[in-house]
Amino acid sequence: MRVLILGGDGYLGWPTAMHLSALGHEVMVVDNYFRRRACTSLNCEPLVPVPNLHQRVELWRAVSGRRVEVAVGDICDYPFLSRVFREFAPQGVVHYAEQPSAPYSMRDRESAVFTLTNNLVSTLNLIHAVAEFQPDCHLVKLGTMGVYGTPNIDIEEGYLEVEHKGRRHTFLYPKTPGSLYHLTKSQDGDMLYFTAASGISGSQT
Repeated sequence: MRVLILGGDGYLGWPTAMHLSALGHEVMVVDNYFRRRACTSLNCEPLVPVPNLHQRVELWRAVSGRRVEVAVGDICDYPFLSRVFREFAPQGVVHYAEQPSAPYSMRDRESAVFTLTNNLVSTLNLIHAVAEFQPDCHLVKLGTMGVYGTPNIDIEEGYLEVEHKGRRHTFLYPKTPGSLYHLTKSQDGDMLYFTAASGISGSQT
């Protein structure tokens, strides 16, 4: 299977790439290096030096004999994402390419705007790329329990049946995010649900 990993430079993305490559899948990683730039701007460094993606794929090939393809760019740029889809034609996509820090999302207005724009536009672009270029592609989207907050009732698996004034209906479990980051995770989940139901996107799992 050809698997596209968005956010492939991250602490989840790169191990996922190596794991799937080791299983024999064709893998491409995409990243815009936001986390690296954010660390520089915030004057914080990783505990150990982290090779860039081109260095990582060479190290991986040296130890495994397997090749991972790399594309450095921003999936909020639809022409870039379109080119990746046309050239690689993924059969599966793992979407990690979001600003993942709740504290960063609440840091200031600029960080909040970036979080909302990056996380929602990247997901919307991905939905349209799948629909336009690979409608049978499987999409795996990372979520977080933080979108539900800490309610005083059990959190159901996806849906909740509600009875109110003698009438019953099944709803997606209500979300009460505690940060702008968690708000984007709520919104992109709803966006995927909406677009799959409305037929904008192709097959998704």
